Amino acid sequence: MNPLKLAVLVLLLLPIAEIYVLIHVGGVLGFLPTLLLLGAAALAGTYLLQTQGLKTFARIQQSLEAGRLPAQDMIEGGLILAAGILLLIPGFISDGASLVLLLPASRRWLAGYLVDHVLQGLQPPAPPDSGSRTIEGQFRRED
Repeated sequence: MNPLKLAVLVLLLLPIAEIYVLIHVGGVLGFLPTLLLLGAAALAGTYLLQTQGLKTFARIQQSLEAGRLPAQDMIEGGLILAAGILLLIPGFISDGASLVLLLPASRRWLAGYLVDHVLQGLQPPAPPDSGSRTIEGQFRRED
C-alpha cells in the first residue's frame, strides 16, 4: 500500500478508535476518573515534551559545536515534535503513542532505526572506482 494512502487511512480511523476507547474506559472507570486520567496524561506528556525537547536541543548544539552532523538528534527532535502533536489529540491511543515517542530509550531506538534504514536509502550511490584519476586544470601550449 502506498505510504500516503496508509497515512490518510490512519488519520481517518484514529478519531474513531479514540472515541471507541474513550467510551469503553469511561464505561469502566466512570466519567470523572476518565477525565482526570486524560488530564494527568496531558500534564505528564507536556512535562516530558518540555524536558526532552530541551535536552535534545542542547545535544544538537553540542554536536554542531564539535563539528559533528547531528542526524540522530535532529530525527529525535522531529519525533518529539510528533509527540507534541499527538498530545494535542484527546484520547488514550494518541497519548500512549506520544509517551512512547517521549521516552528516551524508545525514541533513540526509533531514531537510530530511521537513520540506519531510511536515511541510508536517500544517499546517492558512490561512483564506481575505475582506477583512473582525473585532474582538473588549465593548460597553455607554448612552441
